[in-house]
Amino acid sequence: MSRDWFLSVAEPCERTLIITKSKFITTLIPIDSYDDAIKKLKTISKKYSDATHNCYAFISNECATEQRFGDDGEPQGTAGMPMLEVLRKRKVYMTLAVVTRYFGGVKLGANGLVGAYSSSVAEALDSSKTVKNVWADIVKITLGYGLYKKAEEICLRLGAQIIGEEFDNEVTAEIAIPQEVSKSAIDKIVDLTLNKAEIIIKDSRYFQFEIN
Repeated sequence: MSRDWFLSVAEPCERTLIITKSKFITTLIPIDSYDDAIKKLKTISKKYSDATHNCYAFISNECATEQRFGDDGEPQGTAGMPMLEVLRKRKVYMTLAVVTRYFGGVKLGANGLVGAYSSSVAEALDSSKTVKNVWADIVKITLGYGLYKKAEEICLRLGAQIIGEEFDNEVTAEIAIPQEVSKSAIDKIVDLTLNKAEIIIKDSRYFQFEIN
């Protein structure tokens, strides 16, 4: 699988829907591993231990090969799998989704349950703060004050994000640049500074870019 991008929630989010008298509480929470997902699932299930069901889905690695879901007593295929499909289609990884249901006395049927659990996750994602995780080069650039702003503008126009800046005899900046445009950005800065800037690629990894 190519390394390009995926989305994840930036912070915990909770949203409640009432569907045919049943209450559906969706909790979205960032995770950093499979074990972290299980630990947080247990915490949420304990918080809502009086609920009829605590169904869940998560994708717990960056390449989307580690996926789990659970129906917690709902008919097989009506809860966890539809929730997981929403995460897959939207490319939301490293995120745990738990939908807590308090039964309202009216049965929804298989199709109704699929729709309820899918829409619960989808609407929670719509109202959550998400970030875009992009495979990026973490670049350290050192150059003179006179050209720094122009170099910064080059990077920002290409979608980069400034991580940190140090102002001493020269300016040293650490910048996350999406890898697909990293070479172009570096080449432009080399041309701008007549190859006098010190440019070091420190790392390549997923970096969280804010979504405007």
